[in-house]
Amino acid sequence: MRHVPGTFSIAAHDPTTNTFGAAVTTGTVSVGATCPYVSANAAAVTQSYTKTEHGRDAVARADAGERVDDAIEDLLSSDDYADYRQVHGVGTDSESAFTGDECVEWAGHHVGDGYTVAGNMLAGSDVVDATAEAYESTDCDMAERLVSALEAGEAAGGDDRGEMSAAVLVHAPGPEFYHNLRVDLSDDPVSDLRELLTEARRAKAQIQKETDDLFGDYPDEILNFGVKY
Repeated sequence: MRHVPGTFSIAAHDPTTNTFGAAVTTGTVSVGATCPYVSANAAAVTQSYTKTEHGRDAVARADAGERVDDAIEDLLSSDDYADYRQVHGVGTDSESAFTGDECVEWAGHHVGDGYTVAGNMLAGSDVVDATAEAYESTDCDMAERLVSALEAGEAAGGDDRGEMSAAVLVHAPGPEFYHNLRVDLSDDPVSDLRELLTEARRAKAQIQKETDDLFGDYPDEILNFGVKY
């Protein structure tokens, strides 16, 4: 097993836009490579003593028609080290969060309507509470809500050792530049993630303008990862 230090994260589902997303920050590098997973039917995060298969398999089983809470429960039931894990996620019809008894304090989670938040090795429970409250109170698209939630959690104390990396990952019917953003090593990764989000939105608007100037009012689909690369 490989120990991934303290982390807090959020997984969410917006049924109105059929969008799933996850965002995470931690006190070690490249958290986006191993912790968040999304698909057309689920979002899941695996952390603490991270087992990547739990995130990957949870969304795969949701894609196959299984409830995400049943999938996570079954995955953990066959894991000899489940007490060291933290796994949470959402599907189209369920939410699930698990914090093992051996996770490093402070550790805990929150389950809301269409979202879950979890963290370990944190400054305190205020981090999870602030992350949840910010997600509920932000009325924007999924990427904005997730980054705002991380910002609130960080402001409440965040990882007890400070953060080094952050990521946001979104699955939506129409992909955007800002649906897969990672800050792999930084003194202030959540702030850098916000800057990336802002720049990705600016780039999308600039490409839209240049394309419209050249070709007229083309459908948005032509811009999604198909023009100006």
